[in-house]
Amino acid sequence: MIIDGEFVLIPGNRGKDCPGNWESANIYCCCDECSHLMCCLDTHDPKECLTCDDKECPRSPNCHT
Repeated sequence: MIIDGEFVLIPGNRGKDCPGNWESANIYCCCDECSHLMCCLDTHDPKECLTCDDKECPRSPNCHT
């Protein structure tokens, strides 16, 4: 999992599933520090997740967790 401080970060789905997204959780925002921010933007094509080789991303087929 991707952990930033006390939050497990979940990229993709426009940030809707991510506990570090202050818009959905009304908490401290981790988005400006997230290396997976591009995966949460409207411009991201979800099909890219099928070929993702990031072993830390829970949406990647290669995730080890």
